[in-house]
Amino acid sequence: MKIFLLAWDTISYNLRCIIPHSREIIIMVPIKVVVADDHTLFREGIRKILSLEKDILVVGEASRGDEVIKVLERTKPDVLLLDLKMPKGDVVQTLLDVREKNPVTKVLILTAYSEDENILNAAKGGAKGYVLKGIDFPTLLQAIKTVHKGGLWIDKETPSADAFEEIARGQLNEVHEGIHNDLIDMLTKREKEILRLVSEGLTNDEIGKKIFISEKTVKTHLTNIFDKLKVNNRFKAALLIMGQKSSAGSTESLGRGKSQS
Repeated sequence: MKIFLLAWDTISYNLRCIIPHSREIIIMVPIKVVVADDHTLFREGIRKILSLEKDILVVGEASRGDEVIKVLERTKPDVLLLDLKMPKGDVVQTLLDVREKNPVTKVLILTAYSEDENILNAAKGGAKGYVLKGIDFPTLLQAIKTVHKGGLWIDKETPSADAFEEIARGQLNEVHEGIHNDLIDMLTKREKEILRLVSEGLTNDEIGKKIFISEKTVKTHLTNIFDKLKVNNRFKAALLIMGQKSSAGSTESLGRGKSQS
């Protein structure tokens, strides 16, 4: 027992040397998803299978095109799974409305239609991914996570895949600056203050002492900050306030279905 305790003390010490602030817990924020499809069985099936994933949270559903924006404004999702053709709605107009009302939401088209016109219209409207309903669940899950991180997704076998990529990448470059500013502007004065201190390398305890609040209150503020900035740790949040971009959210990545290595 003494040997075990001695070994554990040594390991703990080494960990503290390598990761001095390891006592601070990284808060994992699930990807919030809205499913928009007029077929009830399909929509409910997607919701149930996504609910089995610990890092995915389905926060809303829509069965008609005119319901989509209302659901988005209420739930503020990270990713919208959008059927291409729904009653009482035009997909291009819906995409434009999403960009205006909630620009941080990434749209992944999930449809049975693979015609060139539909694919190009989706890209022009601002969709970040395009998948067909015949894909398997692991591929859909990978597509959701890719667009959530800021990448693009379309299977290489899909018609006009290269054109979709070119148009969508251009859209990303145009709106990235605006979205970055919008995210920071969503923070309160206190949250911005805390985030700046995080970017300076201060721990939660040090931040609390500096601005005269408890460490618990600092953690609560950080949880709200992570949620608003769509990140899951203090490093990525600090990069945003510093005007930088996390490599995990790089728009250089393009998911291309099962062929992706």
